[in-house]
Amino acid sequence: MLRLDKRSLLLALVLVVSVVAVAVGFALRGGASQASASPAPELQDGRQFGLIKSVDLQTSPGTIVFDPADLLTGEEANRAAAAHGDEVPVANDSYKVNDDPTVHTLALSSDVEIRLINWDQCCDTVTADPEGFKASFRGSDNYWGFWVTLEDGVVVKIEEQYHP
Repeated sequence: MLRLDKRSLLLALVLVVSVVAVAVGFALRGGASQASASPAPELQDGRQFGLIKSVDLQTSPGTIVFDPADLLTGEEANRAAAAHGDEVPVANDSYKVNDDPTVHTLALSSDVEIRLINWDQCCDTVTADPEGFKASFRGSDNYWGFWVTLEDGVVVKIEEQYHP
Protein backbone atom coordinates (compact mmCIF):
# COMPACT_ATOMS: atom_id res chain seq x y z
CA MET A 1 0.00 0.00 0.00
CA LEU A 2 1.28 3.44 -0.99
CA ARG A 3 1.51 5.81 1.90
CA LEU A 4 2.13 9.56 1.40
CA ASP A 5 3.15 11.93 4.13
CA LYS A 6 1.90 15.52 4.40
CA ARG A 7 5.00 16.93 2.72
CA SER A 8 4.60 14.68 -0.34
CA LEU A 9 0.93 15.56 -0.62
CA LEU A 10 1.70 19.29 -0.42
CA LEU A 11 4.40 18.96 -3.07
CA ALA A 12 2.02 17.05 -5.37
CA LEU A 13 -0.69 19.67 -4.84
CA VAL A 14 1.70 22.53 -5.68
CA LEU A 15 2.77 20.71 -8.84
CA VAL A 16 -0.84 20.13 -9.96
CA VAL A 17 -1.83 23.75 -9.26
CA SER A 18 1.20 25.01 -11.22
CA VAL A 19 0.38 22.86 -14.24
CA VAL A 20 -3.26 23.97 -14.17
CA ALA A 21 -2.24 27.65 -13.89
CA VAL A 22 0.06 27.36 -16.91
CA ALA A 23 -2.64 25.56 -18.93
CA VAL A 24 -5.27 28.20 -18.05
CA GLY A 25 -2.87 31.04 -18.90
CA PHE A 26 -2.02 29.42 -22.23
CA ALA A 27 -5.70 28.92 -23.05
CA LEU A 28 -6.58 32.51 -22.16
CA ARG A 29 -3.84 33.84 -24.47
CA GLY A 30 -5.25 31.86 -27.36
CA GLY A 31 -2.88 28.91 -27.32
CA ALA A 32 -0.06 28.42 -29.78
CA SER A 33 -1.87 30.23 -32.63
CA GLN A 34 -1.74 33.50 -30.67
CA ALA A 35 1.94 33.08 -29.82
CA SER A 36 2.82 33.09 -33.51
CA ALA A 37 1.15 36.41 -34.35
CA SER A 38 1.83 37.83 -37.79
CA PRO A 39 4.92 40.02 -38.08
CA ALA A 40 4.63 43.79 -38.11
CA PRO A 41 4.03 45.26 -41.56
CA GLU A 42 7.09 46.58 -43.35
CA LEU A 43 7.85 50.27 -43.04
CA GLN A 44 7.63 52.30 -46.22
CA ASP A 45 10.72 53.93 -47.70
CA GLY A 46 11.15 57.59 -46.85
CA ARG A 47 11.68 59.68 -43.73
CA GLN A 48 9.84 58.63 -40.56
CA PHE A 49 9.81 59.83 -36.97
CA GLY A 50 10.04 57.54 -33.98
CA LEU A 51 12.10 56.16 -31.14
CA ILE A 52 15.19 54.03 -31.42
CA LYS A 53 14.91 51.35 -28.76
CA SER A 54 18.30 49.72 -29.27
CA VAL A 55 21.36 49.61 -31.50
CA ASP A 56 23.09 46.33 -32.42
CA LEU A 57 26.37 46.45 -34.29
CA GLN A 58 27.34 42.84 -33.52
CA THR A 59 25.41 41.66 -36.56
CA SER A 60 26.28 42.36 -40.17
CA PRO A 61 24.68 44.58 -41.20
CA GLY A 62 24.13 46.42 -37.95
CA THR A 63 20.53 46.99 -36.88
CA ILE A 64 18.34 49.30 -34.85
CA VAL A 65 15.03 48.53 -33.21
CA PHE A 66 12.73 51.38 -34.30
CA ASP A 67 9.35 52.31 -32.82
CA PRO A 68 7.45 54.61 -35.21
CA ALA A 69 5.63 57.55 -33.61
CA ASP A 70 3.94 60.78 -34.65
CA LEU A 71 5.45 64.22 -34.07
CA LEU A 72 2.60 66.73 -34.09
CA THR A 73 2.58 70.53 -34.05
CA GLY A 74 0.04 73.31 -33.75
CA GLU A 75 -3.63 72.55 -33.15
CA GLU A 76 -3.14 68.92 -34.08
CA ALA A 77 -0.64 68.63 -31.20
CA ASN A 78 -3.04 70.37 -28.81
CA ARG A 79 -5.93 68.08 -29.78
CA ALA A 80 -3.80 64.98 -29.32
CA ALA A 81 -2.49 66.22 -25.95
CA ALA A 82 -6.03 66.92 -24.75
CA ALA A 83 -7.17 63.47 -25.90
CA HIS A 84 -4.31 61.92 -23.89
CA GLY A 85 -5.12 64.03 -20.82
CA ASP A 86 -1.93 66.08 -21.11
CA GLU A 87 -1.36 69.82 -20.70
CA VAL A 88 -2.75 72.12 -23.40
CA PRO A 89 -1.37 74.15 -25.06
CA VAL A 90 1.61 71.85 -25.55
CA ALA A 91 5.07 73.09 -24.67
CA ASN A 92 7.24 74.23 -27.57
CA ASP A 93 4.36 73.67 -30.02
CA SER A 94 5.16 69.98 -30.41
CA TYR A 95 3.75 66.75 -29.06
CA LYS A 96 4.90 63.17 -29.53
CA VAL A 97 2.29 60.40 -29.85
CA ASN A 98 3.30 56.74 -29.63
CA ASP A 99 0.14 54.71 -29.08
CA ASP A 100 1.22 51.67 -31.13
CA PRO A 101 3.82 49.43 -29.42
CA THR A 102 4.89 47.81 -32.72
CA VAL A 103 8.65 47.91 -33.26
CA HIS A 104 10.73 47.11 -36.33
CA THR A 105 14.26 45.74 -36.55
CA LEU A 106 15.88 47.68 -39.38
CA ALA A 107 19.19 47.04 -41.12
CA LEU A 108 21.70 49.89 -41.27
CA SER A 109 23.36 50.79 -44.55
CA SER A 110 27.14 50.29 -44.48
CA ASP A 111 27.48 54.05 -45.04
CA VAL A 112 24.56 55.21 -42.86
CA GLU A 113 24.66 58.94 -42.12
CA ILE A 114 24.04 59.72 -38.44
CA ARG A 115 23.38 63.30 -37.28
CA LEU A 116 23.13 63.97 -33.54
CA ILE A 117 22.40 67.18 -31.64
CA ASN A 118 25.54 68.85 -30.32
CA TRP A 119 24.16 69.92 -26.95
CA ASP A 120 27.39 71.79 -26.11
CA GLN A 121 26.80 74.16 -29.04
CA CYS A 122 23.05 74.08 -29.12
CA CYS A 123 21.66 73.15 -31.41
CA ASP A 124 23.86 72.29 -34.30
CA THR A 125 24.20 68.69 -35.36
CA VAL A 126 27.35 66.63 -35.59
CA THR A 127 28.09 63.56 -37.64
CA ALA A 128 28.57 60.30 -35.76
CA ASP A 129 29.65 56.92 -37.02
CA PRO A 130 27.65 53.85 -35.99
CA GLU A 131 30.22 52.86 -33.33
CA GLY A 132 30.16 56.38 -31.85
CA PHE A 133 26.37 56.39 -31.87
CA LYS A 134 26.22 52.96 -30.22
CA ALA A 135 28.73 54.06 -27.57
CA SER A 136 26.75 57.22 -26.77
CA PHE A 137 23.28 55.64 -27.04
CA ARG A 138 21.48 56.02 -23.71
CA GLY A 139 18.19 54.26 -24.51
CA SER A 140 14.99 55.59 -26.04
CA ASP A 141 13.80 57.30 -22.83
CA ASN A 142 16.74 59.72 -23.04
CA TYR A 143 15.97 61.10 -26.48
CA TRP A 144 13.02 63.07 -27.81
CA GLY A 145 13.07 61.00 -30.99
CA PHE A 146 14.78 60.42 -34.31
CA TRP A 147 14.04 60.79 -37.99
CA VAL A 148 15.01 57.63 -39.85
CA THR A 149 15.28 57.57 -43.63
CA LEU A 150 14.78 54.24 -45.38
CA GLU A 151 15.77 53.35 -48.95
CA ASP A 152 14.88 49.86 -50.17
CA GLY A 153 14.03 48.97 -46.56
CA VAL A 154 17.51 49.88 -45.26
CA VAL A 155 18.32 52.79 -42.93
CA VAL A 156 20.48 55.30 -44.83
CA LYS A 157 20.13 58.25 -42.43
CA ILE A 158 19.38 58.84 -38.74
CA GLU A 159 18.75 62.37 -37.43
CA GLU A 160 18.18 63.20 -33.78
CA GLN A 161 15.14 65.46 -33.29
CA TYR A 162 15.85 68.65 -31.33
CA HIS A 163 13.44 69.44 -28.52
CA PRO A 164 14.20 72.00 -25.80
